[in-house]
Amino acid sequence: MTCILWWPSPGSAQPHRMLEATLPSSVVPVPESTHGSPSLPPGSLRPADVADRAPSQVVPQRPVSIVLPSGARMAIQRAATSGSGALLVPDDIGRAGWWTGGSRLGDPFGSIVVAAHVDSFTQGVGQFAELLQMEPGDMVRLESKGLRERFRVVWAHLVPKASLADDAAAFTPQGQGRLVLITCGGPYDSSLGGYQDNMVVVGVPVATARPLHP
Repeated sequence: MTCILWWPSPGSAQPHRMLEATLPSSVVPVPESTHGSPSLPPGSLRPADVADRAPSQVVPQRPVSIVLPSGARMAIQRAATSGSGALLVPDDIGRAGWWTGGSRLGDPFGSIVVAAHVDSFTQGVGQFAELLQMEPGDMVRLESKGLRERFRVVWAHLVPKASLADDAAAFTPQGQGRLVLITCGGPYDSSLGGYQDNMVVVGVPVATARPLHP
């Protein structure tokens, strides 16, 4: 069966017919990076110079792979949002999607959001089905091109999809740095668009992000 991550938009009775996770309207995606700075109007005060990074600081990087508690590894690709605010998760169950509006490895604050299919009609059960068995204390590792960061699971529950869509706390760029993993779960009802819940797993960093190859 196909995992369809969806939450009805206000005023809509029909589910989205694609694998997607709608983000709360209060969460505004932030670009991964910006280049250059706008010119200042004549007479404007210039901003203060910013100090160089301390040697102990790392440059945040987006995750490119995840290692689950079983040791299974999955590639991670960027996952943007649609015009309706839906997180567009990869169709391939062998790949996870990282929300481009969220935090990255090395960021001290906010949620690193990673989502993937639990299963597929054509591909069978996906590796993110492992989320359904995760418990507090399990360890998950994220890797970027140059960093690795380990997270300890502190919370793992099924959440109604409508509730997750209203929960900006799962996606906020504020607060302690954390990992939020999402896949489909709960009862499956094809007349309502598929799975009615999401499995949400939250992990906290064990330590700061470290170089992948010291």
